[in-house]
Amino acid sequence: MTDLQTNRYEMHRAVLGTLDTHADAWAAVPAMQVLRDRLAAAIDTVRGLARSQARTSAPATAVKADLRDAVADRSWRLAKAIAAWARANDRPDVAAAVTLPAREFGALRDAALAEYSEVVVAEAREHLPAPEADPTTGLGAYGVTAAFVDELDALDDDFAAALSTPREAIAARKSAGRAIAVATRQAQTLLRKELDPTVDFLAPDAPAFAADYRNARIIVDRGHGPSDPDDPEMP
Repeated sequence: MTDLQTNRYEMHRAVLGTLDTHADAWAAVPAMQVLRDRLAAAIDTVRGLARSQARTSAPATAVKADLRDAVADRSWRLAKAIAAWARANDRPDVAAAVTLPAREFGALRDAALAEYSEVVVAEAREHLPAPEADPTTGLGAYGVTAAFVDELDALDDDFAAALSTPREAIAARKSAGRAIAVATRQAQTLLRKELDPTVDFLAPDAPAFAADYRNARIIVDRGHGPSDPDDPEMP
């Protein structure tokens, strides 16, 4: 929420509190109950949207970072073992497929790292000893196990799935921001066009209520102090 939206939200809550405090002053006016309930619904809507907007992508980003570290560590280790096997068995094609300079590997973007890891897993599966074979043959002679490869494969899948999460969170926050703006404008219109004139009508018979209502309608800008509810800046 923007500062202005927050200020108006707090004003709306203050107005609702005043309506509830002075319910006896307007209890005989059925329209006031309807207006009060509409304002309460608008406040609930903004509150829910604000909570949704406040859920940043930080947790998802942290998970993605952890997954990246795990994928990078295991794919680098596995690639080293595959390259060693490939050189010992005269397979320069395999060595070339999994070998990257350390600096280039460290600079891989997320999507490129996920793709590289998939290549390493594919090469590892092709050269692991068969289940019925001696586990110390092929890549097994270099300490590589099917369990290690399976673990990297699963991590890589999770990492690839996590790549889109932060973008989705950003889109959700923007959508919530637009909805907050709409709900805030609707609440402002409700006050200005319906509640304000109705309270003005009741003011002669309920002066204390009217005075408290007008005070509640003042927007308090935490940075600049109170402003008139009829300020032309207010939509």
